[in-house]
Amino acid sequence: MDFVRSFDYRRNWFFPLFVVAGLVWLLAEPAKLDAIPAVGDLIGPFAGMAALLSIVAIGTVIVATALRPVLDRGPQAERALRWVGYGLIIAFFAFMPLYVEAIPHASMLKMTVAIQFMMVIVGINLLTGFGGQISLGQGAFFAIGGYTLAIGFREWDMPWGWSLIIAPLIAGALGFLIGIPALRFKGPYLALATLSLAVTVTPLAKKFEEFTGGVQGVVMFGKLGVPFWQDNLDRFFYYTTALLALLVFVLAANLRRGRFGRALIAIRDNETAASAMGVNVALYKMTAFGIAGAFAGLAGALNGVVIQFVSPDQYSPLLSIRFLVGAVIGGVATINGAIIGGLFQQFVPDVTVSINKSAPDAIQAIILIVVMYTMRHGVAGFLQETWRYARSGLRLRKPGAGGTAIVETVVVVEQEEVVVVRQDGGGSG
Repeated sequence: MDFVRSFDYRRNWFFPLFVVAGLVWLLAEPAKLDAIPAVGDLIGPFAGMAALLSIVAIGTVIVATALRPVLDRGPQAERALRWVGYGLIIAFFAFMPLYVEAIPHASMLKMTVAIQFMMVIVGINLLTGFGGQISLGQGAFFAIGGYTLAIGFREWDMPWGWSLIIAPLIAGALGFLIGIPALRFKGPYLALATLSLAVTVTPLAKKFEEFTGGVQGVVMFGKLGVPFWQDNLDRFFYYTTALLALLVFVLAANLRRGRFGRALIAIRDNETAASAMGVNVALYKMTAFGIAGAFAGLAGALNGVVIQFVSPDQYSPLLSIRFLVGAVIGGVATINGAIIGGLFQQFVPDVTVSINKSAPDAIQAIILIVVMYTMRHGVAGFLQETWRYARSGLRLRKPGAGGTAIVETVVVVEQEEVVVVRQDGGGSG
């Protein structure tokens, strides 16, 4: 009982959550919990989600604790371990076609589109998470990429490969120009201004039907082939998308760690102070909009190539909101969080439909609220915080409960742990 009273539930909540989720899962059928009106169908899935979250957190703690002796050797060991993690992620996507059929609700097409969503979300993370500029108009840049492909194919029989070069240039230039009026807006006003851009895409596409095909769209089925890989086009388009996404992530990571990323963070934290330090606030904001637009334009062109069909209904304002939700779920102030956000937006809707066909959007909204409440920095941010907690020394009991308190001073720069100073001192809980 003494351990139960002194257990630090605030920092180690995933341990009791795993136990509770397991009990609910085991007792759901004998107790007929699924018969409860309105919420019975949700008890099992949410217990499974809680168990999965707990397992991920506990696994992170175990791995961080096991690797602590290696990581304590210095920065080179940490850098090597980081590259091992990157290698595992790349290997996961590189060998995905071999086992994609074994993943529930997955297919080659869905995985390809999920990677395209990741490319858009990583641009949002740079713009919003590090730059502090809220954008609800990324769906418009995604549409520009798709229509660059469609119009080039319809009007000039342009090879689809050229659209992968032209689309990000057009979308990036437009994003840079949109950054000019956006300089006068902040917060929700900027979000509404960018949302107006997403709202105008569908009417414009329908109005200029001589170029865009209007409501009927542009059909390219079977006309965007590859001469040297006709046997399995789905796999070719998947690897093409994955390779370009890798380049986008590498570019975003380098921008994040370099002078550009530091300037964006300075602008986000205190625009006046950043300007006083010599940062050209207007230029950096406009450039961030341009880069995010270019990423979305490239993803949109790839999406049109893979689906081989472009129509106004594909680019509703809801698409921009989905991109932002994916960024929030994955971790808006991270680069790797875009991977989680893209997978979430592509697969969770199918899961929610299988749970309840009448209210899938409501279930997604509940998931979003729960994630925002329990993981303020998204899934990737939560994993980073759990990793740092395990690295600094896992403590199940409250400080002082065992007669000695552990006092920690953690210095954090740009959400990355720099040094941890530990001091022992007396205290009572």
